[in-house]
Order: sequence, then C-alpha cells, then structure tokens
Amino acid sequence: MLKTLVWPEKSYQSLDRGIRFAVRVLHAAGFETCQSCQGGKGHAYSEPTVDLRAEADDARGFGALAALRTYGLPIAEVAIVWPVQNGFPYEKLWRVTFSKTMEDRADEKPRFVFGYFPT
Repeated sequence: MLKTLVWPEKSYQSLDRGIRFAVRVLHAAGFETCQSCQGGKGHAYSEPTVDLRAEADDARGFGALAALRTYGLPIAEVAIVWPVQNGFPYEKLWRVTFSKTMEDRADEKPRFVFGYFPT
C-alpha cells in the first residue's frame, strides 16, 4: 500500500516559504514530517531544517534523502537526533538540514510516479 501524505493547500501556505517545497516533496513521497523551519534570525533553527518521525526502520531517513535528491534540493546533512527531556532521550527523529532556503520553489508541486509501467 502506498502511503501518501498531502495536506490541503492552505496548510502548505502556512509553512515558511524557504522550506515549503522540501516538505511538499517529503509528503508526496509518503514521509510524515513533524516540524520544519527555513532557519535564520528569529527562527527555531539556524539553517533550513525538516524533522521526520523515525520509525522502527531507521533507513527511512535515507529514503527521504533519495526523494529530496530527486528534485535537486540542497541537502547539507541528514542525521538521527535523540532529543533529551528530563535527562532521557524521549523521541528519535530524522533531521534533514539544507545548505540554503528554497523560496524560488515554494509553490512548486512535486509529482512522484510509483508502479510498474511495461514498455
């Protein structure tokens, strides 16, 4: 079963322009995001960043990397992050950091085609 997460358009419009396309790409490829930020002064992160929930299969972050590379996005780093609360790790996340924002692609809509197409 293909799991595709696509939000209503108005929900994407509420995201930072500099990270919006990356989130769209991840959703179109079936990856759930849990937070994103275009980074910079006054933002939660210093660089453009998208966090994804990690699941039992730690390889999902590499799948997200492949989806983002398909669209030539400027990926700087992909990492597994363990936030700490009260001295203990409480949630494992995949974090994708980009080398620059992507405002010029904010309203572009990705398309992935899945399946077998005989020639």
